[in-house]
Amino acid sequence: MTSIEKILNRKGPLMSNELSSLIEKSENINYNTASQRVARNKKILKIKGYFISNLSLCYLEKHIEDGLLFDSLNKAMFENGKKYWYTLNALELHGGIINQKFLECYTNYPIIALKGHLPFKKIIQKFIKSNILNYNSEYYYISPKLKRTNFNSLTYKTIEAIKENILTDFGTLNKNIGLISYNTAEKYAEFGKFRWAFKGVSNITGLMQGNKPGFVLADILIGTSINEKDVSFFIEKIKHIQSFNNASRIIPFLIVDDLSKEALITLKFHGIAVGFIKELFGQKYAETLKELISVLNNAGASLKSSPEKYLDLIKELKKYNEGLANNIRGALFEFVVGHIHSLDSNSSIDLGREIYENDSRHEMDVLAIYNDRIVIAECKAKRSMIDLETIDKWLGEKIPAFKKWIKKQETWKKKKIEFEFWSTGGFTDDAIEKLEYVSTSASKYKVSYFEPNDIRNKALSMENKKLKEALDDFFLKAKV
Repeated sequence: MTSIEKILNRKGPLMSNELSSLIEKSENINYNTASQRVARNKKILKIKGYFISNLSLCYLEKHIEDGLLFDSLNKAMFENGKKYWYTLNALELHGGIINQKFLECYTNYPIIALKGHLPFKKIIQKFIKSNILNYNSEYYYISPKLKRTNFNSLTYKTIEAIKENILTDFGTLNKNIGLISYNTAEKYAEFGKFRWAFKGVSNITGLMQGNKPGFVLADILIGTSINEKDVSFFIEKIKHIQSFNNASRIIPFLIVDDLSKEALITLKFHGIAVGFIKELFGQKYAETLKELISVLNNAGASLKSSPEKYLDLIKELKKYNEGLANNIRGALFEFVVGHIHSLDSNSSIDLGREIYENDSRHEMDVLAIYNDRIVIAECKAKRSMIDLETIDKWLGEKIPAFKKWIKKQETWKKKKIEFEFWSTGGFTDDAIEKLEYVSTSASKYKVSYFEPNDIRNKALSMENKKLKEALDDFFLKAKV
């Protein structure tokens, strides 16, 4: 092991200038010689092209396994490559995975060519080419090379649906009080060549410049801790568009559920309106959302410790925002199925787990681990019937991927494997015919399916009045 490797082994990933300085001191050579040795060393790994003065982040293969690389790169970019840091911070704030439309809002890069600025597409392509980020079906996520993360589709997709609903309600509120003109509210709109979660045209006196209207602009951050550095993307976007010649007048909002005192002070200092959800839509609604996000982040544990909490949340959501309740009905139905499986005290429940097998990502709506078996359940909370095409995809793509993944889990090798399909809308005749055939002929694993009456009977057998009422009033009679 070379002296350079020994230092990295002891200190962790280091910027090339820091590593060169340590070599300079330990071997009593001049800095330039030490720097050349670092640059020429082929036994260490480097991330280049993101830092000032041609610096690079130096690391060893072991730092990937140790989980040190992402945090080191994040810190290095914040200190030496701030324009790239916005990307990593946006991913970190959202659990390592984020939809492109939100990433465009949070990264402070123009989406249309702007002199003096690198555009979003060029920066993101650079991240992907370096294998720092990966891309799959509109989602960007942190590469396993940097950070090994178990993505949870239940959490991130439901929080996105909540954001969508809040932005719609924000637009309605602005329209109703006359702050923006009728029918001008847009989500994920371009303004000043940047992406914004919300844009509305305003003809309010004070925002108008002659015949030129003003604008209400907003971004939204919820479901995560928000510190001072986390709001800098928004402040910088505002600075950019206000620096243009003949810039329009604006009212900028950052919509949040909570944030640190320092972040609040910074936003106010820069003249940005902070739209707390509790102030915009009421304290009780804000508390319900906070509870919901908490349950989402700890779904399996919540079902074990407080299995009926999600049922109370359904009732509260229907009371304060039935539109949102309907939009996330699929996620809430996963809780129903998880609830049913959680009755066994020896079971372990996970909702929304994502795996990568057979060159594709696959979602496990419910993963139930029993002493003697593994159950993976597919959950569809639709009024419409599940057709044969959907069943063929489940049988032909998802189940093979799940089986392959299960076989890799050493502690599960002797457990039986079961697959379930739960549908609140039932199945078409040809879909049932296929399910019946597979359920009676499959020998290496068990296949079961549940129609509305089966689901209702499950609830009745549990003697749970709340669950039965939720199924009858919300899932089995709800319209899509």
